[in-house]
Amino acid sequence: MDKKIIFFDVDGTLYAPGQEGISEKVKNAIIQTRDKGHLCFIASGRPDAFISQYIKEMGFDGYVLANGAHIKYRNKDLKVRYIDYNCLKEIIDKLKKKNIEYVFETPTYSYIDKKQEKLLHFYSKCNIDFCHFCYEFDEDEVMHKTVKIEVWVNNEDELKYVQSCHDSFIYELHPDHHSMEIYTKDVSKAIGILDVLNLLDISVENSLCFGDGTNDVEMFETVGHSIAMGNAIDVIKKKQMKYV
Repeated sequence: MDKKIIFFDVDGTLYAPGQEGISEKVKNAIIQTRDKGHLCFIASGRPDAFISQYIKEMGFDGYVLANGAHIKYRNKDLKVRYIDYNCLKEIIDKLKKKNIEYVFETPTYSYIDKKQEKLLHFYSKCNIDFCHFCYEFDEDEVMHKTVKIEVWVNNEDELKYVQSCHDSFIYELHPDHHSMEIYTKDVSKAIGILDVLNLLDISVENSLCFGDGTNDVEMFETVGHSIAMGNAIDVIKKKQMKYV
């Protein structure tokens, strides 16, 4: 039997809308899959600091984090793609001019000023453990090790302003139309997954994924077999190739 590798999105996939934690049915299925010798990975836009201890305790074999910028396998970093310091500093300076809230995400911790109350309130509802958040830090030092940032926009004007700040970034607005991910154009879940397949010498044909949202599109176009969740956006449902 060929070893398979399965990539699971988190939000909207392992965590259904309004659900806290992973259902026992899904948890048992993942455990049984790993017991058969297959590999189970998380593939998420979340950084490591946003992955709850509940998920980590399940014993996933690895993680494609921050939309492919950070890859872990058996608790070791396989690859990290940092945002260019100068590009990041430019966009942060522009965010400050409009008092737009932001958080730095690194391979280990997330860094945020306690004054960023809207972001912190949002994260309190996102199945996030705050044990890997830092509130006092040297911002310039942190910018040298950042893989992704997130911001909070209050209205359409702020959204357009953020989108105009730097053309080397990709912007993903969440369904709430306030929380927004910002990462460089050279990363994606697909790129991270290909890194994993190459490093572990596993064929694309033996890869599968589960997902539901915008940042899963490239992942669905990359793996050998893709399965859309019932709540998935239309473009994901159209691209799925169910494993039989």
